[in-house]
Amino acid sequence: MIDLRSDTVTRPTPAMRRAMAVAEVGDDVFGEDPTVRELEEETAALLGTEAALYVPSGHMANQLGLYVSTRSGDEVWAHEHHHLIGDEQGASAVLSRVQPRAFSEGVAPSDALLESWFAGARQGDVHRAEPSLLWLENTFTGRVVPLAEQRRVTGFAHRHGMRAHLDGARLWNAAAALDAAPARVAEGFDTVSVCFSKGLGAPVGSALAGDADTVLRARRGRKLLGAGMRQAGIIAAGALYALRHHRERVVADHERAELLAARIDELPGLSAAAATNMVLVDTPEGRAGEYVDAFADHGVAALGGGSRIRLVVHLDITDGDVAEAAQRISKAAAGL
Repeated sequence: MIDLRSDTVTRPTPAMRRAMAVAEVGDDVFGEDPTVRELEEETAALLGTEAALYVPSGHMANQLGLYVSTRSGDEVWAHEHHHLIGDEQGASAVLSRVQPRAFSEGVAPSDALLESWFAGARQGDVHRAEPSLLWLENTFTGRVVPLAEQRRVTGFAHRHGMRAHLDGARLWNAAAALDAAPARVAEGFDTVSVCFSKGLGAPVGSALAGDADTVLRARRGRKLLGAGMRQAGIIAAGALYALRHHRERVVADHERAELLAARIDELPGLSAAAATNMVLVDTPEGRAGEYVDAFADHGVAALGGGSRIRLVVHLDITDGDVAEAAQRISKAAAGL
């Protein structure tokens, strides 16, 4: 099976496993794990922030981003397809008790929409939830959000007394596609979450970055959620290895996604386009599930629903895998 469901399905490389095996460890709840501290310091330096916090998952990093920037009953503005809205089990309502307000346009909301929402909120009106946080995602379903768009949105947030969070689970892919330093992609946000599994191939973990006071609050929030980790350096070493050795290689994933998209786009009834390390395939209306099942029958694992299929190229996928996947998908599509 050629597994293209996600870039989270990778397995640690032999070199990564060796780094994990020899990692120095200590009690991280006491701040005594040197490998965790090293990972957090390097992450913060790369993102241009004062501090960072290692956490078990991107879900937790995002929820801590909410926790440190909102109060119960506040409103957070995000896209209807952001991970926060559709893939975190309504945790924003359960944990931080905030009210999401979703936009549906593009990769970032327009100034006109933001102004209308802010005017509609009528701050000071006791009937309305107060908007406190603006949320962006980069990459967003593989698509890169231009830095100018990010600056426009974060500028609006700060002018109107709101904070801004970037779900940068695949920030490394965005930075590579933009040929920009990670700190430039993170610039302007009060908090940024990044993932060490997606794109980089580490087995466990994400981070939340921001100023020192914000990250201290997030550290307390992590403990509140039961995620105080002890000798976490064993898993942090895998993330640190990935951060040091796998960031630049994501360009190869983007190139392979382009090749795969071009092959699929030639098939009758399908259209495909690459977006960083993802291939987004449009099928006849409502038939994505049929195609996903047919792909699986021919040895290619993918995810899809409605009329859209997503294929994700990652660390474990070679040029040969791309060529083989294209052949199998061609055979699968021919039978439908």
